[in-house]
Amino acid sequence: MIWSTESSAIRLNFALVVEEKERLRSSIVTLLRERGWLVHGISRAEQAFVILAHIPYSLIILDSELPGIGGGGLARIIRNSGDWRPVRLVVITSSEAQTVATGLAQCGAILVRRSRWQEDLDGCLSDCQGNPKTTSNCSQAQ
Repeated sequence: MIWSTESSAIRLNFALVVEEKERLRSSIVTLLRERGWLVHGISRAEQAFVILAHIPYSLIILDSELPGIGGGGLARIIRNSGDWRPVRLVVITSSEAQTVATGLAQCGAILVRRSRWQEDLDGCLSDCQGNPKTTSNCSQAQ
């Protein structure tokens, strides 16, 4: 979303963090806010559908092991929806399985390791923050 005036434009970057564990969710929300993002944090994938209908998120960070439909399921739903397709997806996982990475790559998500979430997420944010249309490291699983 961009608001323009004659002298300047303000870009608002909205992010949604869907993480079951309160401590990690809070840490990610804090990091994003420090980087200038407007952030909401929730604990279940199903909660995201209500919010996604009303807020133009440009970044969604998901826990791959969410209860219910799970992070992978939510990522597929987002990618299959015309309204949410341009959203950058980052999925946090502790899984080393190649099938997880392959499935996430098919959804256009970047994989962030739970054990190194801050370093991996910092790298992604650095690549993406300057230009919201950037698709390099923020839209493909690595």
